[in-house]
Amino acid sequence: MISLVYIHTGTYCDAISGSSTKSIQRHTLMIITEGRGNVHCMDKLTEVLAGSCFLFHPGMEVQLENHSDLPLQVYWIEFEPLPVSVQGTPRTAVLAQGQVYPEHVSRMIQLVHLLHPVEDLCDEKENYSKHVLFQELILLVMKADTVDKEYRSIQAVDTLLKRLEQSVTLDYTLDQLAAETGLSSRHFSRLFREHTGQSPIQYLNALRMNRAKKRLLESNDSIQEIAGHIGFRDPFHFSRSFKQHTGVSPRLYIHLRKHTMRVASFQFLGELLALGITPIGAPYQLLECRYYQGHVRGVPSIGNSVVTPYMDKISELKPDLIVTFNGHHYAEYSKIAPTLDVPWSLPFFERFRLIADLTGRTPVAEAWLESYMNKIRETKGLLSPLHDDDQTVSFFWMRGLPATFQVYYDVGVLYRDLQLKPPAPVLAAQQNKSHPFKEDIPLDQLHKYAGDHLFIVVSGDPESIRQFEQLERSMYWQQLPAVQKGQVYRMTEDWLREDPISMMGQVQDLVNLIG
Repeated sequence: MISLVYIHTGTYCDAISGSSTKSIQRHTLMIITEGRGNVHCMDKLTEVLAGSCFLFHPGMEVQLENHSDLPLQVYWIEFEPLPVSVQGTPRTAVLAQGQVYPEHVSRMIQLVHLLHPVEDLCDEKENYSKHVLFQELILLVMKADTVDKEYRSIQAVDTLLKRLEQSVTLDYTLDQLAAETGLSSRHFSRLFREHTGQSPIQYLNALRMNRAKKRLLESNDSIQEIAGHIGFRDPFHFSRSFKQHTGVSPRLYIHLRKHTMRVASFQFLGELLALGITPIGAPYQLLECRYYQGHVRGVPSIGNSVVTPYMDKISELKPDLIVTFNGHHYAEYSKIAPTLDVPWSLPFFERFRLIADLTGRTPVAEAWLESYMNKIRETKGLLSPLHDDDQTVSFFWMRGLPATFQVYYDVGVLYRDLQLKPPAPVLAAQQNKSHPFKEDIPLDQLHKYAGDHLFIVVSGDPESIRQFEQLERSMYWQQLPAVQKGQVYRMTEDWLREDPISMMGQVQDLVNLIG
């Protein structure tokens, strides 16, 4: 029988560029997942790299110092030991503090990432699922060697990593890197990936690109000089690699970091506004969003929609940057100003962080995300009756009437963030990883997709309104429980948007309607 159960209380992440000090308040497992540096604790200085693990008891003070161009990525997994009172079972001591050397480092790092999705807002079932993952993590710690077997096995790789950090040039092949360690290429690659989470070439490229970013922003070197400095013989090859790694060219990367910039926005207006960037122009389709009112006062229209620009107006405004998506009008825009092309298909949180990173506004984005998550937690509490009573929620765009309507399977605020329950057919579709975000459904199937609460969007044109009013008089509509209970909420097309400003407004709409 066991006499102690370890209960997971939280997982936090720090990206340390310089140095940092942390006071340990609870029993804590610390795992380095990226970078390299020093840990100073209990009067001992220890060199660390990806895969290094430590256990700390409450009251300890830990100092960390980054020694690489890459941030030192540190995860703190806090837990509490809970005694289990079973007659005849001897009391077990709490896990000893200090460095531990687990055998399966890559699995531990994988578990840590599963325990810490930033946008994950857990219900009871998900909390229990994370509890199970944490128990696996603790078991790996308990099985870990207390002697330096694992660490000694990667000394050759560790020495190489130090040399790469200090290397003037980073012009190496895989065989050359392996030869530096005295290992075969296959053995070296396996060992390297296990302890850094990347292949040697991926790690080398990331090191090159981080060094290039720093020199682009801090030096007056030419592109050719920077390319040569980080191991590229051909500046054109460097520019292509940089764009593959960051999504933008070296010159545009510098351009995007300007503190004051005149931006013409043909998409991602809500992201830019949340980052403190007010554009000098945007299409009417974006400017008319009611959630943006108060943010875009005086911003002129430079197009009817996101794909129908007024090129002459854009030219007159002389923007420093044009933002587009999926390559729309990229060639034409590029003749007017440097153009940032962001894929629309990126998930919202990834897309927002990408735009923030490219514009040098990551702290602003993270502050917004924290504020949004706090708002979501507050709103979940207000909407708890919906969870407690197991009520379902649907989202329709009443487009295609009288033959069909559109059901939305992915509505970030409703399903992903507030974790409201969809009806069975919507849930079944969501469980298919390749499902579309919406689908046309025959009108006679309306009752199958309609939940206890029904959010509907009706377009503002006269024909859409006429078709919906006709539907309201039909048996298809009147037999729905949500209609009979007065739990139908008619929304505008602004609810089809997924951006920081709109999402915060949508959450407030829910509070006003239901909370």
